[in-house]
Amino acid sequence: MNYKKVIKTLLKLSLTLGIIFFLVRSGRLNFSRLLLFLDSPKVLFTLLFVLLVITIPLTALRWWLLLRAIQIKLPIKQAYLLTWIGNFFNTTLPGAVTGDLVKGYYIVKLDRGEGKTKALMTLIIDRATGLFGLIVMAFFALVFNWHLIFSQPKLQPLSMFIIALFASIVLFYLIILFPFSEGRDPFIRLFTKLPKSELLLKIYKTFKIYQHHWRTLALTLTISIIIHTLSAFLFFLVARTMGMREIALATQMFIMPIGLITTAIPIAPGGIGIGHAAFETLYLLINIKGGADVFNLFIVIQLAVYLLGGVVYFMYSNEYKIKKEDLLNDKN
Repeated sequence: MNYKKVIKTLLKLSLTLGIIFFLVRSGRLNFSRLLLFLDSPKVLFTLLFVLLVITIPLTALRWWLLLRAIQIKLPIKQAYLLTWIGNFFNTTLPGAVTGDLVKGYYIVKLDRGEGKTKALMTLIIDRATGLFGLIVMAFFALVFNWHLIFSQPKLQPLSMFIIALFASIVLFYLIILFPFSEGRDPFIRLFTKLPKSELLLKIYKTFKIYQHHWRTLALTLTISIIIHTLSAFLFFLVARTMGMREIALATQMFIMPIGLITTAIPIAPGGIGIGHAAFETLYLLINIKGGADVFNLFIVIQLAVYLLGGVVYFMYSNEYKIKKEDLLNDKN
């Protein structure tokens, strides 16, 4: 008997069950809240379908495309499985980036060379691309619904903030795509003078690898926009189900990104707590009460779905692991 494997399996099972027990005991995972959908089964089916069939596969595809562009040959099946595991930890442990640390742990175990470093950096790029998609979606919601959003004075400062963030993203992509001459990149010299310069240089240089893969950058950003647009639509459906029929989809697409950005702060699982406060405040900006309740119900649904990632995590044993050679750079 392989006692090491048995102990490892028991530890993973204990961690998975412990997380579920904590969420149920604390009231953060209360399935009774789903009873609200008894009168709206089509809405519940839509929520589950979008999360299971569209969102998770698209998220895995985005990361896989980033890996393939720099010749990291991770099989798409493994990217899909690791995405499930990452989502499980993202929504059950403090901070929305916890799952990335878990995915990074598996990548580190697979290879210790240059391929490993680049693969780890793609996790940061993937997360940044997701954040960029949120902001771009909010910007387009603002542009195409300018009068609707600017007719509400409380949203005007937020509008300027979104415009500034969008301009920063455009500038960032221009810098990444600009072909600086060898040894004449001013940002490399800048980063060497900043704290944490080694990490900043690694991230910047990994981004610069995509200088000749602008199609990949465009496609992954588009995927992010699609994912977040679908999430905004799900928030909209939840709000309508709870009787908030005065909120427009365009307004939801505009305010949701700010609320989701706050959930990355590592205070509670899935952004619970600070996410409630953020969405309550954002909804009050458009004179609607109950933003915390909308976020709460959405999180319960998301948790219920992403808990399936715990099953994947528990079952992710040697037979599912990636061969080290699959992660090495293509030498051909």
